[in-house]
Amino acid sequence: MNRKATITLNESESKIRDLLVGYCDHIHAQGGTRLTLRITGGWVRDKLLGFESHDIDIAIDHQTGEEFVKGLSHYLKTHDNPELSMKHIHTIKSNPLKSKHLETCTTKMYGIDLDFVNLRSEEYTEDSRVPVIEFGTPEQDAMRRDATLNALFYNMNEKKIEDFTGTGLEDLKNGILRTPLPPIKTFLDDPLRILRLIRFASKFNFLIDPTTLDAMMESHNQKALSTKISKERIEIELRKMLVSDNPSYGLKLIHHCNLVHSLFYLDELEKEFDREALESSVKRIPHHLQAASAIFPYYKKAINSFSSFIKFPLDDDSKFRFWLAMILHPYSVIPRVNNNKDIYDQFLRFGLKCKKSDIAKISKINMTDKKPIDMFFKDPSSVKRSDLGKYLRNFPEFADLNLLVQCFIDCIHGVHIDKPLYPTPSPDSLSEEHLTLINQTVAKYESLFSKIKEWNLSNVHLLKPLEGTKIANALNRKPGPWMAPVIDKALIWQLDNPTRSRDECLQYIMSLSSSS
Repeated sequence: MNRKATITLNESESKIRDLLVGYCDHIHAQGGTRLTLRITGGWVRDKLLGFESHDIDIAIDHQTGEEFVKGLSHYLKTHDNPELSMKHIHTIKSNPLKSKHLETCTTKMYGIDLDFVNLRSEEYTEDSRVPVIEFGTPEQDAMRRDATLNALFYNMNEKKIEDFTGTGLEDLKNGILRTPLPPIKTFLDDPLRILRLIRFASKFNFLIDPTTLDAMMESHNQKALSTKISKERIEIELRKMLVSDNPSYGLKLIHHCNLVHSLFYLDELEKEFDREALESSVKRIPHHLQAASAIFPYYKKAINSFSSFIKFPLDDDSKFRFWLAMILHPYSVIPRVNNNKDIYDQFLRFGLKCKKSDIAKISKINMTDKKPIDMFFKDPSSVKRSDLGKYLRNFPEFADLNLLVQCFIDCIHGVHIDKPLYPTPSPDSLSEEHLTLINQTVAKYESLFSKIKEWNLSNVHLLKPLEGTKIANALNRKPGPWMAPVIDKALIWQLDNPTRSRDECLQYIMSLSSSS
């Protein structure tokens, strides 16, 4: 990864810098306080890594973000600069549950989103991750951050990088994640920072400093993640980690830090599901993480070597569903409860606050009986087109994703890791036996994908079944519960006779009725 020692502004960034610093000079010339503006956060890190960013966070030393932006807007209007008049200014109020601890003022200039906020210091109480916030110095603002390489500032007035922690530039150069303050205090103040470090490690393939990693493993962090952090924030960090370039590395870190129970278990589930079954299932998740993190690089390579498979990388939503379906698969043995809600619906809804589309797809992937697939692998000649067609119709527009997950899970079931894997960003070595098993499993699914294409079932979810009212009219019967099995028989006939018409299907149903 390219790590630069200096920052070069692009054309838009240079225009923004000149304008904002010019406004600061104007304030000082009018007798006001001389303001210093500093770009903070991910923009500085990413620019030093050679990445461009369309979001810039700017910290002000003697004004709030709202005061600065409103003054800037007035300055632009009075200095006859219509091109730069800021029509869209939005103040985001503090919202601790969303990790917005301070009011932020946002606007857009030269195609770049700008967030303005004042430098601040933070003090935490023992039982909350919501800090008491005050105006702070640049040093205080830097030291409150989650990692030294995220605490680097770019002084816009002086056009220079500032490293108030003293190790940020060196850590970025060496690919090391460490906390500015002692890590135990950092995580006690805000345990969400543990997940943020895991996410940055996965995104950039960086190592976590051993002292910091040891602090991440402290047992009190496990409880703190469950009690002090909102489910929404956990889902956000988990999603970003799972769609990163190296999610399997993040899984190793989660396992290494003993965070499985904190992240993937919800005590409230015990009100509706059997406690022993829940505990038994969650105890199987660490094996899933261990095996998945070890085999994924080889699994991905095997998948991409075949022609019929959907290829990696997937889009971000599919990545997230792929990984979360795999992680939570051990819960699939827990049956639905009386209200017909499954374990995935309840956990994803209340344990991670996931989107409805994620909940529906992950639940379908893990709660649908894959008997037709197993039958195909055991004896392909015994499986009819309707067997596969009905199965695939359970996954409208995500059947390929479902099969990728099922193939991966089958690989996991065959891999047994004898000892915990130390978390490193590089792939772990697997035995020849494990590699052979992965390739054989992927080859089986390749034959399944080929059969799906041969039978033209890729878009089987678009097949329109014969209407129930049409069947009822033809049989001269009133609609009722009797229709469901008849419609199912009609669908099976349609799937097994893809070249024949709907009228012929209706005649088939009528013949069944007359012979019964």
